[in-house]
Amino acid sequence: MALRQDSFIYVHLNRLIKQHNLDVLYIAGPGHGAPGVLANTYLEGIYSELYPDVSQDEMGMKRFFKQFSFPGGIPSHVAAETPGSIHEGGELGYSLAHAFGAAFDNPDLLVACVVGDE
Repeated sequence: MALRQDSFIYVHLNRLIKQHNLDVLYIAGPGHGAPGVLANTYLEGIYSELYPDVSQDEMGMKRFFKQFSFPGGIPSHVAAETPGSIHEGGELGYSLAHAFGAAFDNPDLLVACVVGDE
């Protein structure tokens, strides 16, 4: 399958958010979950706003792809420099702790914590 599971979850969450005007927090857990988050932030334009050298054109897209999981580039796990990230991905405990804390602090918030790898 060409698309990753976390990409499907992200798309379906966006539909739910729009249809029901929900407050949702998406947490990409352990594994290599950054592509699912990074691809969407790039497509939405948020990534280019924060990193103007990665523009919304062919050259920017090439730069975006080349820097992924490359020395001096961006990591394969969600990291502090990932737009919207609240934690460093790659650890099950961190993901679940943030998800539980967010849910307990905000009872009306839907928290989606995706764990696992490909």
